[in-house]
Amino acid sequence: MSKSQTQHAKQVVAAFKEKISKSASEHIGQKHFDELELLIEAAMDSAVFIEMERVAEKMTKFANDIRNSAERFD
Repeated sequence: MSKSQTQHAKQVVAAFKEKISKSASEHIGQKHFDELELLIEAAMDSAVFIEMERVAEKMTKFANDIRNSAERFD
């Protein structure tokens, strides 16, 4: 996990805490807010990994296209 993703997860949880009442925040507790940060980080990791796989597939296809084109170059 990158530091920026960790920081972003903390910011999302902080924004959520600002939107709920103080009593709700106290009822939820810091332990659960910490767990929420981890869930958010995991979701971001998953999204980044999926996108990286898509880019890798495109690059592989592009490299194959270039190779095929070079083989036919006259």
